[in-house]
Amino acid sequence: MAITASKPRSAPTRALAPAEFLKELAAELATGDVRLPSFPDVAQRVQRVLEDPRATPAQVAQVIGIDAALAARILRLSNSAFLNPSGKPITELQQAVNRLGHQLVRCSAVSFALQQMKVGEGEAVLRPQLQELWRKGTLVASIAYVLARETKAGNPDEALVTGLMHNIGSLYVTVRAYQHGAALGSDDAAMRILNKGHPRIAAAILGHWKFAPSIVSAVGNQNATDGPGGDRLSDVLVAAIALVPCVFYRALLDETVTAVAPFERLGLGAEDCTRLLTATAQQIKSLHTALAG
Repeated sequence: MAITASKPRSAPTRALAPAEFLKELAAELATGDVRLPSFPDVAQRVQRVLEDPRATPAQVAQVIGIDAALAARILRLSNSAFLNPSGKPITELQQAVNRLGHQLVRCSAVSFALQQMKVGEGEAVLRPQLQELWRKGTLVASIAYVLARETKAGNPDEALVTGLMHNIGSLYVTVRAYQHGAALGSDDAAMRILNKGHPRIAAAILGHWKFAPSIVSAVGNQNATDGPGGDRLSDVLVAAIALVPCVFYRALLDETVTAVAPFERLGLGAEDCTRLLTATAQQIKSLHTALAG
């Protein structure tokens, strides 16, 4: 599947019904041509340098340093309480690149690009929706990091990246729905169908962007709340997504843990989750703030 940048289009004069949009979206995806609005050039340059296995941290830092806002994001993330527990300030970009690693630097560049993304005439309408998608992504990422670290079910940094990128498919659908003039938010049936399908779109996009196969697989399997399950990273992501409402309403924990099979595979009951969320609340908040930018 090819993912290309395109100039944003304004909403058509005749709005499509959700069912019509779904049909057109299916036809579009069947051609293998997924279009997102153009990313800032610096993010594309970061992607290219990271694709070179011979690239040194100094070379990566040099490219990041072209954009002051992206450089600040990388430094802020590397100095977050989770990722720099020693508290010793990291002030050089090369140090930050060494601390974060290529996968997390790539994720930070992409996420920065998503937040800077322009959507043309739909900017005023779509910006709140895109910001909400990003807010949820950063919260899922923060929880996934904690889950992976506390259960030792996987690499925490990899879990963080997976959480950050898990709803890129929803972002794509949101932008394309506006461009098709489909008012999806008012159609519950359409939203259920799209919520079911967005992981496949996200996996295709991340595969094209050369994210690790384990991350692509976990993002693609994020709706697997029951059944035998797949790998541990998938279980961490599914559990993290399920815990988002529980961060605000702990009364939901019993029902959530019972309904979502990965909690059992991770060895987590409702009491375990309560203790985990309570003990790491400030850490999750700190990481969430650093990621949100």
